[in-house]
Formats: sequence, C-alpha cells, structure tokens
Amino acid sequence: MSDDETAAAERELTQYRRTIEGRDDMVRRAQAAGVSKNRIHALTGIARTTIDRILKEN
Repeated sequence: MSDDETAAAERELTQYRRTIEGRDDMVRRAQAAGVSKNRIHALTGIARTTIDRILKEN
C-alpha cells in the first residue's frame, strides 16, 4: 500500500469514528422524538438488542 493509500484509509477510519461517537445520543433523541425501535433499526442497521441496551442506559 502506498503512503497516499495509507493516509486515505486512516482518514476514512477517523471519519468513521467521528460518525459513530454520537450514535447512542442519536438513538435516544430519535426515540424521544417518537421514532419506534423498529424504525431506528431499519434506518440505521443497528441491531434491536443494541438499541434496547442504549435505551436502558438512559
């Protein structure tokens, strides 16, 4: 892998981390706004069991 490819992959991974850091708060906000657990799952791909865990932590 070239240095450019490595740097691009690292930027992509950093961007991914930033995206998922707010996941739990996003799920809580959606639920508080009336979005059902099934709809949150359908839109995000987050497992229903994970959604349950996130909502229990609140």
